[in-house]
Amino acid sequence: MMKPHFVKALSLIIALGFSLHTYADTRIEQVWSCTLNEGKSIADIKALNSKWVIYANKAVKGGDIQSYVVTAVVGEMDGFIFVDSFPSMESWTAKEAAMAIGEGKELVAAFNKIGKCQSNSLYSVEES
Repeated sequence: MMKPHFVKALSLIIALGFSLHTYADTRIEQVWSCTLNEGKSIADIKALNSKWVIYANKAVKGGDIQSYVVTAVVGEMDGFIFVDSFPSMESWTAKEAAMAIGEGKELVAAFNKIGKCQSNSLYSVEES
């Protein structure tokens, strides 16, 4: 069962995704709930996530992939959240394929040394 503060944080993140993408009609948002491994920091996550964004945008034709590392400002949150934003379902699918080979596999292995994601969901986000 999700903690109430986590549900509130997740709702805020989804709303943020809506507002950050006002230039597009529809985007795909992948939201990950994660924790840090012992001895690792959010700075480690942010540095690796920056590398991931660069790789994903090179690996997927058309790019326009964005990613956010979310931490609590007010209230409590166990761990952190990733919100990855894609211009289409096709770009998300291409990212999935890119993560299974070469540099993508290396980035996944590097992440597993820093943190663990317990769950993720995929959303279609439409501008109102």
